[in-house]
Amino acid sequence: MIDLTPQNRIDVPIGRERVSFLRVNDTKLGWQTRPIKDLVLIKGVRGYSWLQWSDGSKQMMAYTIKYYVNKLPESDFIRVHQNCIVNRNLIQKVLITHRGPFVRLINGDEIVISRRRWMVIKRDLLKQS
Repeated sequence: MIDLTPQNRIDVPIGRERVSFLRVNDTKLGWQTRPIKDLVLIKGVRGYSWLQWSDGSKQMMAYTIKYYVNKLPESDFIRVHQNCIVNRNLIQKVLITHRGPFVRLINGDEIVISRRRWMVIKRDLLKQS
């Protein structure tokens, strides 16, 4: 039996915690706060995440991609693949090729859209425009 008296209760937030800045660790500058509007994409690699910024810099963080999905606003970021989150404000074009759908970003990067997420992403991007 679990005791839920006020002193033993654990409050769990429901929903997402919205942030407009991310704290990142730069090897040269140390910890700094950067605005999420400058974040281009996040790629997940085995429990770590590469954050790519609009100024071209990249940073590796020791958080999974799931951590960022719960932090970033859905209105600005979209998960296009199991290991990639993209800033939807920086999408230049959606390409459909014989290899499947791609997203071309303003910086020229092309990111594959997974087959499972394609219909949801297509609907969201059409609704946005």
